Amino acid sequence: MSRRDLIRAGIAILVFAGVAFAAGCGGDDDDAPSGSQDGDRLRVVATTVQIEALAREVGGELIDLHGVVPAGADAHEFEPTASDLAAIEDAQLILRHGIELDDWLDDTLSAARNSAVSVVTSGISLQRGEAQHHGDEEEEEDEHGDEAADPHVWLDPDNAKVMVQNIAAALVAADPANSAAYEANSTAYQARLDETTAQVRAIIDEIPAADRKLVTNHDAFGYFARAFGLEVVGAVIPSVSTEAEPSAAGTAALLDTIEREGVKAIFAESSVNPDLARTLAADAGILIVDDLYGDSLGEPGSDEATVHGMLLFNARKIADALKQ
Repeated sequence: MSRRDLIRAGIAILVFAGVAFAAGCGGDDDDAPSGSQDGDRLRVVATTVQIEALAREVGGELIDLHGVVPAGADAHEFEPTASDLAAIEDAQLILRHGIELDDWLDDTLSAARNSAVSVVTSGISLQRGEAQHHGDEEEEEDEHGDEAADPHVWLDPDNAKVMVQNIAAALVAADPANSAAYEANSTAYQARLDETTAQVRAIIDEIPAADRKLVTNHDAFGYFARAFGLEVVGAVIPSVSTEAEPSAAGTAALLDTIEREGVKAIFAESSVNPDLARTLAADAGILIVDDLYGDSLGEPGSDEATVHGMLLFNARKIADALKQ
């Protein structure tokens, strides 16, 4: 039995157990209306930490929010726990990313028979980067050949605003009684993201134009670079996925690029092993910054636990390194 089949079997068992438990509890809850109409908060699942953060801004205390991927975890390699599967099975609304990062949800939804799903990245213009192909799995050919859609859309505040709009629309559809509050929260947070955009631009403008060049640990900052006038000249892991592996030839070519372009620093994410990036920075004699937020956000309660706070943190880290 393949690993994927084992996961599917485990999901089916967990979902069956959850249904059996609910049936044993009795009562007439199955006939109760959804959302706040029965006095309960709307049960919402967010598949990534960024969606969870944005849903919290829009839904506030009106929703009972369960985030699947926690802060600090690498979404590319994440597998849901039993409690995540139970929350998905019970959710009245599932907010998913839909671009590579939560493909594991497909099997889960099939087993749970829960179709209350909204893709919050709908309507975003996607960038593309190098794909990661697994030798032990069959993959469909992509119309762009070896390219894949870059899932790190939230690193452009304009994309984050689209996600907020989509989240608000999904919450309004699932819980129309609280539509005014959701729409007001959505408008307020989009304004906050506009303020953040202006602040980040002011920070990046402090970097001399010739020095606005990034080498990153993996190809995660394309949207951020496009939004704020930076150039990504290379990546240690040459893929939009952290599951890829760099080659010796690619690493040597990256060192040549760093020297030729006069790159001042390599930027690694807090959720990805930075060892190779540190080694390359040492070999090139340049600075290593290894605590940016690419695939994750900060720990709960920190400024970086919000999308706007994360963007400002990253901008300051990048500017401080490249101004030297």
